[in-house]
Amino acid sequence: MSFDQTTNTSPNLPKISIITPSFNQGQYIEDTIVSIIGQDYPNIEYIVIDGGSSDNTIDILKKYNDRITYWISEKDAGQSNAINKGFKKATGEILNWINSDDQLMPGALSKIADYFQKHKDVVMIHGRIEYFGEVEFNFTSTNISLKDIQTKYAAHICMPQPATFYRKQLLDEQGLLDETLQFSMDTDLFVRAGLNYKILQIEDVLAKFRLHSTSKSVSTTKKKFLVENAIIFSRVMATLSSRFGIESLKMLKLYTEPRYLYKKPFYNFNDQKLMFYFLQHRLYTLYSHGEKKEFRRLFSFLFQKYTSAVITSKKLMLYRITLFLSPFFFHKLSRRKHRV
Repeated sequence: MSFDQTTNTSPNLPKISIITPSFNQGQYIEDTIVSIIGQDYPNIEYIVIDGGSSDNTIDILKKYNDRITYWISEKDAGQSNAINKGFKKATGEILNWINSDDQLMPGALSKIADYFQKHKDVVMIHGRIEYFGEVEFNFTSTNISLKDIQTKYAAHICMPQPATFYRKQLLDEQGLLDETLQFSMDTDLFVRAGLNYKILQIEDVLAKFRLHSTSKSVSTTKKKFLVENAIIFSRVMATLSSRFGIESLKMLKLYTEPRYLYKKPFYNFNDQKLMFYFLQHRLYTLYSHGEKKEFRRLFSFLFQKYTSAVITSKKLMLYRITLFLSPFFFHKLSRRKHRV
């Protein structure tokens, strides 16, 4: 089942293609659709690739037939495959995908188009997102420090996916999503961008990321992100022919022999800095998951190899201390605070 229509065009504004991969998200997808078709931007191409939903998704898509450029509902090989189907169909100069439980902020596309028009040398632009859903209160993401930012882009994902837009040039030159990755396909694409292109970080909040129990980002599959991220960083180090990086990853049991290498990077990178930022980000993730044993193992390596950098990182040292304090300690501390 599919539907196709002509896109509205405006000769003075770049066409922006938004892809929504979908599968049985009928309780959320209408909010997603409305947030996209309701943008104050005249040159938008909206594509929905549904994986054969059995809930009310199809009824909702039919409801918006006249506002969706193209949609199809058929069995696919997963989220990465669905997004790639959308990319292949897209004709816009600027692209992004918005999952069927996330939303664009009002005016996001006008802002993005303006930034791209003012920064002709930039291939990717990312802003911030607002987290909402199954949380006590909404909160927004924070941008990363500008220090060594290009190295950080090549070491791990530094930007929230829904708020990251890129020129079609990125896909034309670097290829589509790696469909063997179902959890960190965005990290893989963004790392390829970090290796080769100028990226602009902006303060604007461009999208909303819904937190709910069935989301991949908060479900029991979250450990698989760590597995795939290590695969991606193995490719980075192998692409750079970094003996230090490969041997370090092997020692940490994080190295996977790449099936292929990335294209030769445009930028020159310090492999030791890459390793530091990769492991630092991994430790932050392990801390948030409460993975004490793995945190201790990687922290010990990082402290041994980068003693000064670790000591001066207040966040890392705080995590190292608090992760291994017993709940009894925090209970006593809380009681003391209440008595003061």
